[in-house]
Amino acid sequence: MNKKIVLSLFILFIFMENAAYAANARVGTTFSQVQCEYLSLNWQEAYKEVLAMNFDIIRLGAYWSRIEKSKGEFDFSDLDWQIQKARENKIPILLTVGMKAPRWPEYFIPSWLRPARDFHFGSAVSDVPHVKECTLLFISKVVGRYKNEDIIVAWQVENEPLSRSGPRELWIRKDFLQKEISLVKELDGRNRPIIVNAMTYPNGFLRFLTRMAYKKNPIDETIDIAQIPALNVYFAIGQKLLSKNICFWTNPKGRISYLSQFVARAASQNKLIWVTELQAEPWEPAELVHTREKDAITCGADNFHVAFEELRSLNIDTIFLWGVEYWIYRKQQYKDNKWIEAFDQIANKN
Repeated sequence: MNKKIVLSLFILFIFMENAAYAANARVGTTFSQVQCEYLSLNWQEAYKEVLAMNFDIIRLGAYWSRIEKSKGEFDFSDLDWQIQKARENKIPILLTVGMKAPRWPEYFIPSWLRPARDFHFGSAVSDVPHVKECTLLFISKVVGRYKNEDIIVAWQVENEPLSRSGPRELWIRKDFLQKEISLVKELDGRNRPIIVNAMTYPNGFLRFLTRMAYKKNPIDETIDIAQIPALNVYFAIGQKLLSKNICFWTNPKGRISYLSQFVARAASQNKLIWVTELQAEPWEPAELVHTREKDAITCGADNFHVAFEELRSLNIDTIFLWGVEYWIYRKQQYKDNKWIEAFDQIANKN
């Protein structure tokens, strides 16, 4: 039997049979003003509400297209405010830097640099010389501005950089990603950990499809190059294919078996592994966000705490819940408190 499979099964047995849960797992979330605006939420009020939930850590994104709307003119006011408020509430920050950031359309490259439509479908965006040059300059500006902020405890370089994503399925080559990582380390000077994440595919059919798109598994590559590798985990994904709505489901046994191999790979390199996105909002077919009152089919408030416990059973000790803006939207729009109550159960139990 393959040694990697043996190691994965051994770890799975130890964790599940002996309930070796991560002690005092950190529960985090990602906050995006972009998503708030899409949901017609007052993003500043929503952010205050998120901070009041007392997460252990919060992930923020430096959105390039918003910070540098005109070439050479940088406006950090929105991000400054978010960092200040997190500092006041004593909530540590994971700050994402680069051309990619959390939320759709994945890439936030300013239109003055190159309109999104000019990138060829499926291409490596890092192959464009002036995009690389300007990306490194932007990273320099962001890290240079915030490197003395004690509330920032880690940097995330890009978001799912090796995975194809966005409306044009773009990706970033590993050699350029490594240059970005080296630059952040050099500029930081405080040895804060560098996180790099990758999209996972617990659904077997989606996993089969993605294998056709990659020469190497982006998750394995991410684990190999990151100081702290991280996974994005979605247990129910809806897609519209050939005019039909399709949902790709998973089950606990399959998810644990699949994810345990990456925990094992990281452990073999003496690395921790984080989850930067655990699905805690719906991913409905043909919908960017589920805004209808009717409950979604892909993810409900009673689902994500189960997946959270699965990750803890794999000894993953830092887990960011994905969808906090949606929870607030549901509460404000439909008086639906189930999502926030589900988080409270996790926070109180953990």
